[in-house]
Amino acid sequence: KGAYDPGHKYSQADIQRVISFAEEHGVVVMPEFDTPGHTLSWGKALANFLTFCPGKGTFGGDYGPIDPSKEHVYQLLQKLFSEIVRVFPSEMIHLGGDEVPFNCWKSNPDLVAWMKQKGIVGFDKLENYYENRLLDIIHGLNHSYVVWEEIFTNKLQIRPDTIVHVWKGNWETTMAKVVKGGFRTILSSPWYLNYITFSRDWKKYYEVEPLNITATTEEKKLVIGGEACMCGEFVDNSNVLSRTFPRASAVAERLWSHEKQRDEPDMEFRLDKHRCGMCARGIPAETVILRSFCPYEFRGYDDLHI
Repeated sequence: KGAYDPGHKYSQADIQRVISFAEEHGVVVMPEFDTPGHTLSWGKALANFLTFCPGKGTFGGDYGPIDPSKEHVYQLLQKLFSEIVRVFPSEMIHLGGDEVPFNCWKSNPDLVAWMKQKGIVGFDKLENYYENRLLDIIHGLNHSYVVWEEIFTNKLQIRPDTIVHVWKGNWETTMAKVVKGGFRTILSSPWYLNYITFSRDWKKYYEVEPLNITATTEEKKLVIGGEACMCGEFVDNSNVLSRTFPRASAVAERLWSHEKQRDEPDMEFRLDKHRCGMCARGIPAETVILRSFCPYEFRGYDDLHI
């Protein structure tokens, strides 16, 4: 019920096609189910699930994050994540945890009264209560997990096996704090491909060095990777591939290269050839250099073969 229309949702068959396609190309799909925020669409199908806060909810509406005081919420999450671990072969689940608006929680008198009864002082402690209930569920399913950086920076009580996903500004400082805390981390802050600019912006993605943080050699070993992200506010099926490729390839090159590998002219030459190869396979990859020419032009999605 939370979809824009019946055609804009994933069926079990759709998900299996994605997983199978990824496996054929050596990729493991790790799902993200972001809670307790970013769940407005869930409330369309689940009664008494979100926090009621007239005028102070998501997009100025009447509902905000999941209501942590409702015991049936955790029963539903148990059922949901039990299904997720059956469907997705990944040993990890991204649990989100970012951008939780406390104002909605603050304005709900029933929730505030419940917090007082439970001795929960402060909405950061309420978030901590919810996240720990969720982590109990995930650990019970024998799965590892990733969380957005707010879970760490808000000083929630997270477990040693937590992987912290850094996505906001001043990432060097945040990552240094994460690894000094003994947690593994991945980076996406400088690699949001939805922020488009003129000319060769692939270079700014290639020039990033995730290990350029104030940390010891041993602490830097906790930096385990990164992610090129694409927020979807201005992206749909008409432009997602051209906006993603080959710019995401520059991120991939950075992540699997040694930190001292910085040959930009060679990278530009190879990236241009890679882009032409994608066009030949029916992928509408954007040009990456001035006066780029490919013998194979993109001629439509009917030619797509991967």
